Amino acid sequence: MSTETAVDHLADAEHADTQAVLRYAFEGVPLDPEVARRVDERAARITEQVRRTHGLIDDETFQTLLADDES
Repeated sequence: MSTETAVDHLADAEHADTQAVLRYAFEGVPLDPEVARRVDERAARITEQVRRTHGLIDDETFQTLLADDES
């Protein structure tokens, strides 16, 4: 499998997972446990990346950042 094909496959898989989560959230379609596992794993990787980049943010600072975005 070439790199481009592997990247396309990953994007297709993430898109399919996203569609499954949206169907679960908005239509009540049961979420396959394997999809839930992949989504949880991706969320954990993203969370860790954000923590490495920005460190932990306390709740007060987070709320301040949200308020700044709303202004």
